[in-house]
Formats: sequence, C-alpha cells, structure tokens
Amino acid sequence: MRHGVVERVLPVQRGGRVETEQLAGPGAADSGPSPTSRVTLTSPPDRPFAFSADLLSRPVTDFLAAFRNAQREVDGAAEVERERGHAWARGYEGARARGKGDEGLSPTRARIGTRPRASSSVSHLSASSSLLGPPSPLPRTSADPFSLSDGRPFDPTDASEDYTAEERAATARWVAERLEEREDEFLDKDEVRVWCGTFNVNDRQPKGGAQDVQPWVDSCDGAELLVFAFQELDLSTEAMLRYTPYREDVWRRALEEALAKRFPDISYSKLHSRQLVGALMIVYVRDDVRRHVSDVSSASLATGLMGMLANKGAVAIRLRYRDAPLTFVNSHLAAFVQNVAQRNAQFRDTAAQLVFPRGPGASPDPSQVWTPDLRPESVKAGGEGWSVWESEALIWLGDLNYRVDLPRADVDRMVRDKEYDLLLRFDQLRIQQEHELAFQGFREAPITFAPSFKFDNGTQNYDTSEKQRVPSWTDRVLYLGMRDESVRSVEQYQSHPEVTMSDHKPVSAMLHVSVYDVLQERRQEVQREIVAELDQYDSDELPDVKLSPGPSVDFDEIRYDEPVSRQIEVVNVGSAIAPWSFVVKPGTSTLTPPWLTISPTSGLVLPSGRQTITLTIRVTSATGSDALSFPVKTSAGEIADLLVLSVRGKDLFLSLAARSWRPTVFGARLPHLVRLPGPIRETSLEERVKIAQVVAADEAGEKREPEAGGEDPLPRSAVPLALHSLVGFLAEHALDVPGLFATPGDDELIQLARDCLDTGADFPSDRFLSSPAPLAAPDEPALEPHHPEVADAVAALDALEADIGAVSLSSPSLPSRPASPPLFPGNDEAEADHLGLHSLADCALVFLEALGEPVVCWSAYGRALECEDRDEAYRVVRELPEAHANTLLYILAFLRVLLNQTADPQERDARRDRLGAS
Repeated sequence: MRHGVVERVLPVQRGGRVETEQLAGPGAADSGPSPTSRVTLTSPPDRPFAFSADLLSRPVTDFLAAFRNAQREVDGAAEVERERGHAWARGYEGARARGKGDEGLSPTRARIGTRPRASSSVSHLSASSSLLGPPSPLPRTSADPFSLSDGRPFDPTDASEDYTAEERAATARWVAERLEEREDEFLDKDEVRVWCGTFNVNDRQPKGGAQDVQPWVDSCDGAELLVFAFQELDLSTEAMLRYTPYREDVWRRALEEALAKRFPDISYSKLHSRQLVGALMIVYVRDDVRRHVSDVSSASLATGLMGMLANKGAVAIRLRYRDAPLTFVNSHLAAFVQNVAQRNAQFRDTAAQLVFPRGPGASPDPSQVWTPDLRPESVKAGGEGWSVWESEALIWLGDLNYRVDLPRADVDRMVRDKEYDLLLRFDQLRIQQEHELAFQGFREAPITFAPSFKFDNGTQNYDTSEKQRVPSWTDRVLYLGMRDESVRSVEQYQSHPEVTMSDHKPVSAMLHVSVYDVLQERRQEVQREIVAELDQYDSDELPDVKLSPGPSVDFDEIRYDEPVSRQIEVVNVGSAIAPWSFVVKPGTSTLTPPWLTISPTSGLVLPSGRQTITLTIRVTSATGSDALSFPVKTSAGEIADLLVLSVRGKDLFLSLAARSWRPTVFGARLPHLVRLPGPIRETSLEERVKIAQVVAADEAGEKREPEAGGEDPLPRSAVPLALHSLVGFLAEHALDVPGLFATPGDDELIQLARDCLDTGADFPSDRFLSSPAPLAAPDEPALEPHHPEVADAVAALDALEADIGAVSLSSPSLPSRPASPPLFPGNDEAEADHLGLHSLADCALVFLEALGEPVVCWSAYGRALECEDRDEAYRVVRELPEAHANTLLYILAFLRVLLNQTADPQERDARRDRLGAS
C-alpha cells in the first residue's frame, strides 16, 4: 500500500486471518520514518473473501494462477504473496525477493504489477488485454481470462510480477494459436450475403422517391443484410449545429419504397442507423433472419477541420450475425488531389479511435463469445468497447476521395477506351496500399466500371465546369477478413450511372461473408485441454532457456534488396514454462534497426521444447541502403546489432553481424551518386565517406574550404554515371523496341545489369541484344562538369530535338540515332527477341524507384501535382536541387525522343500513357 492506495490483493482462505504491519521498508532512509499501519483481513465463515483497488469484489482464484493446490495453508499463501508483492513488502523479515527485487531486472521492462488497473467498470483483465501491453498478434478471445482445467481463470501476470507485458502477451498468444488451430472443432460455419452500397448525394434529396434510387436498390438481390452508406447528406449550417432526422427519414422512405417495389415477397426491417451530419449509415435485415443478429452498436468520429468538425468523418455499425462479429465503416475522407497524406491520416485516426460500446444489447457474458482480432498489433482506443479490428470481417466503404493522378485529357481518353487497368495504375488508393500507407491488407473486387466522380448533376457527363475535375474512383467498397474465406467472394461490384441526381454515381457490391455459431461447450472443452498443458507445469520455478546457436549470429555479405535469413532456437532446458520476448534496449525507441525483422518477437516454450526464431536482414532504400553505401563515418557502414531476449527477469544477449555490405548505386541518393568519380565498387570506403560528408555539409549550408587551385575535390557529373550508361545503351539499341518500359524483363538479366552498373562493366551484347552488336557508335563526349546554377528549364526543354545527344540541362550526352519507323504492338516472339533490352528498361525503372529520394523530391511533390500548365511545371523544376533537376530533364529528353519514334498521334498518345503507367 502506497499513500493509502491498495496495489495488491491478498487471498484469504476460509477461516483464516492475515495481519500486516507496516515496517520501514526499502527507501525509508531517503524519505524519513513512515507511520506504522496495520491491515487486518478476516474471511466470512461461508466463503473466501477478497478486495481490490477498484473496490469491486474479485474472487481469490483470480490471483492463484501460479498455485495448483487450493488447500494450502494461509501462512504459506501469505508468504508466497510476499515473494511477489511490492517493494515495501520485500523489506519484511523472511521475505524472499525473487531476483533480488528490481535490482536484478532489466531497466527496459515495465513490471506488470505497477501498471494502473482498468477503470472501475472492469472487474478483471484478460491475459491478452491491450491495457497491459501489446496484444497478441493472433486472434484472441474476448476479455475473459482463459479457464484452467479446474475452472479457475488462467492469468499469468497474477502468478508473478516477473512477467512483462510482452511475456504476458506471448502466453496469451500461445493459447490463442492452439485455439485457432482447433477452431473447426467448435465453430459451425455458414454463409450470409451482405449487400453494401455507397452514395455521395451532394446535398440532394430523392424528390422522386423510389424512382431516384431504384437502379441502385435493385442490385441488392434479396441479400440477408443491406448496408446503405451516404455522404454529404446535409451540407447546411444548421446540420453542423444540431442533429435532425429529417434527411434520414426522407432517404429511408425512398429506400423502403424501392425495396418493396423490387422485392414484394421479401420483408426487410431497419436494424440500426447512425448519422454524423453528412454521413449516414442504415442497415436493413431480412425479417426471416432477424433472429440471427445481435449485439448491435454504432459509433461516429469527426475528422473535419482540426479533427472536430463533422463535415468530414465516419459512422460505423457493428453487429453479430450468429456469433460472427461484422463491422461496417462509412468514411468521407478529405477532398482534393493533393491531400493524399491527409486522407491516410484520417483513415488511421478513424481506425484507432472508433469504439463500439458494449451496451445493454451486448452479450452479458463476454467469455461466451469468440472474438477475432484483425489487427492485434494495433493500438486500441481506451475505454470499454470493441474496436473496428475486433471483427470477423470489416467492410469499409464510402467516399474515400482518392483520385487519379493524371491530366484530365489523358483520363478521358482511357475512360473512353475502357482502359481501366491502365488507369488504375495511377489510382492514389492503390498506390497508398502498395506502399502500406493506408488500408493495408484490405482487398477490393476488380474494378470494371468507369470512375464514379465527378459528373454534372442530372447527367452522365463528366465535369464540364471550369475546374474540369479529373474523373476518379472516389467511391469504394473495401473489405478485410480474418482469413481468406471470411469474405468468400464479391459479386456485382459496380456503379449505377442511371442514377443522375448527384455529381457522384452510387456504387454497390454483393459480399458473401462467412459466419458461424460457436459451440460453447465444445469450445470450453478445447480451451481447457489447451490450458491444461500449461497447468501441469510448476510455475514456482524460474525458466531456464538457452539460445542455439548462440550467443551470436553471423551473416554473409549483404546485397541490396536481397533478404538473408538465419534461424536460432529458444530451447527450454528447465521444468517451467518459458514465456520470452525481445525487448527494446535502453537508448533506443524500436525493437530492431529498420533493416532487421524478427519473427516471432515473442513466444512461449514448454519444458523440453524449442521454438524457432527467424532473423532476416533486408536492406533497401527504405531501410538505410544509402547510409551503408555512403556512410558519414567508416563505422556507420557496418551491419550489426545487439538484441535482448527477456525470459522472466533474465536477459539473454544475442549479437548479430554481417560480414560485409556490397555497396551499390541502387537505393542511394542523387546528390551522392553525381559525385561518384567512377563505378561504386571501384570507389573506396574512404572516398564514399568523404562524399557523404561533403554532401551533408552542402545540405546543411556549411562552407567548405576550397583545395589548392580552387577546384572542387569532388567534382559533380550532371547525372549519375549509372543512369547515363543505362539510357545511353537504350537510346542506341532500343528506340524501336515495341512495348519498351511496359514489358517485364528477366530477373536474372536485371541482376546482371545491376552488377554492371555497380562494377562499371559493359553490358554484354550476347545477353542483352537479340542480334550481334552493331558497329561501335562514335565516341560519346564525357559528361560536362556541373554548372554553378541550374540553367533555365524553359529553354532547356524547348531546345530538345530528336537528337537527344544535343540537349540536356548540363549537356549530358547520348549517342545520336535517327528516328525509327512507327512502332506497332509486338507479339510474344518479338518480346522474347528483345528480352535483354526489356530487362535493361526494367533495370532503369528499378534504379529510379529505388532512389533514396525521388527525382521529384518530397518537398516539391505537392506543388508538382498542382501544376496545371508548363510555366508552373518549369517553376517547380527550377526549385529542385541541382542533381534532381538535371536528372529529371535528362530523363524527359530521352522520353521525348522515344515518343517521337512514331508520327501517328494516336500511337504517340497511347505510348505516352504506357510510359506514364510504367
């Protein structure tokens, strides 16, 4: 007890008595004498007695997970409790502090016993509770502790404070893994059709009643559940100030009239609705299956201005169909092309902050519910309730507002030709998903319909106003399931262009969702069998584990973007279960360096058992390849780390190191590359360190003392030598190759090209050319030294001619070549003949994609997206760092020559589209 706050509960057996007297414990010398206090606990004659800090009755058995003999004498139980108790209890005579108190513990671990309990509404915490640390990275049950074979709850952290949050999660995960492996034994599975529709109504009302929405509603095809999601339902100022159900009532009447007209023999009832100003979600259930739906709740979140205004936001509804929890989220994310990052942030905020309350309709006994978790590693919002991730299937729909990053004219042409696959390469949502910046793991049915935004109201014509908004797929239906079969299939993913009342077209999809009944008695039986495996081991003993092999792991040479893995085993040589976890070292904020991944990061090993851990090193531009190829000091170019593996208060140290790093131009930054005097593999580590230091000083605005003669000790080329080699070879041999940059190359040839760029070797003609190499071209002039300032971008681009070698920002040259005949689509045989050149083109794309910072650097990206004419684009180019501006114009020069190989305007436009998509 500290400052009168109860921090621990002492169990009292029937008829027993515990008397505790406060003595001078640890720390008393610093704080002065403490007043003596006495706590007396006496059990009633008919049942055990217990009390807890939140003043809720808590059974004694909650704290007896470590003990397997419920008939121990009170004195024995009290002494064991003192072993596990607080710092003040360890000062008592006879108390044996396990691990000598806090002194023997790693400073990186928080003790579970010192963490705050949940609010007064929570009577117990589960072994997988997110309040006590990272949740299990596997599906878990709801908030109940796991039951032991004798009916007592399994709660490892109550067994001893030596359990860390990570070890507690590892134990819970072990149980959850076993349950998941055997779930077919207690789940009776079925399937339900869920129709989902989204419609941004642009403040319009269905004045024509059912007629205005009939084509949209007709597509629901009598599904068991209907989910209607609306955005911009009400844009009035009054709606921002106070809620009114008027708009919902208007739309609901139109929907129900349309349903009755299309399905006269099927009866639907409104299950639930939720509105946040302009966002509205209504769920209908077919009357004949209404009995299968329970635990309905809803939530909303404003994501507008400053995260407070509800002009943008989300509403969500959660329900349980049979025993499967299903969650539906209706989002209206930030508008405008350039606000990609804001949309991503709003998605993350919505996912983290939406909480569904466990209201009166919720299952009274959470232990009777099988609750999966789609994102066990995610941070859950505080408070009592379900997160969006605690679902068998999560369907996220609405006006997500992700746009197509292309000029209007190009989009119009591709929409007209129904080149949707090509157009989707520029879809912001797909790009964000590929880079795991938003909606990670979510799936979407193939898009075979035209963009649903933006139309002139009352028509099927895309925006003809002055703004000329680019047609985009802003309205989407995405889904995420616990397993592949959670959403077994999606049918009829479509828009409804016949509905013309808004500037958006409604979109709908029919999802076939897996549901199930939990056979409770069988589940409990399986759970008891699983936990009984842990119950048989004595938890009074500390685990004894070894790492095999250990304590060091050696890797061979590491190459760019080539993962290398090593495995070690955690071997339990003791008689106690061993929950283990890697922990963050002091002075660091992450578990591992960015180039290292560990799987798993925690676990549990039974006595005489072993568990395999995989350590993988993968170095890319995102994980520090530039810093390894161009380290600011010699030691910074090493790949090594020290890991700490914790097992119940004991730390095991594991060192890992790679023999070497193979320097490469891939993943490096342009300012470093343009200062390379030659191939990177022929450049010493000392030279590369000097390059890194010079670039760092330049970017920091530091002035460097010129060397003798006033020359720059590290002269810069206009563009990277590697890029010059690639583009030069392609310009010499590939201008007439069909499908260049659009046809995939061969992985082995791409790797060969990468090695040539790093070593300076010539591209072997016998591997990259389908026919003998032509006579040698005239000698290419060397790259001219970099000019002090970036030349005028307008003049540079206007001067580009068919002979690419004549022009560049700083006059980087390419071999001259007359224009080739017009290109025609190639066949498979032609593509095979040019596989080497396609591989070099692919290598060029890999090189550009891997740059440590894109050619159009991050700081200029937003402005580049907003450019609407040439002058604005030129201004952006002028503001780029010199290496970036030179490289951009060099690439544009080559692409212009490539485009000019055909005189057919349509073929030129089509080629431009293909090049842009590459």
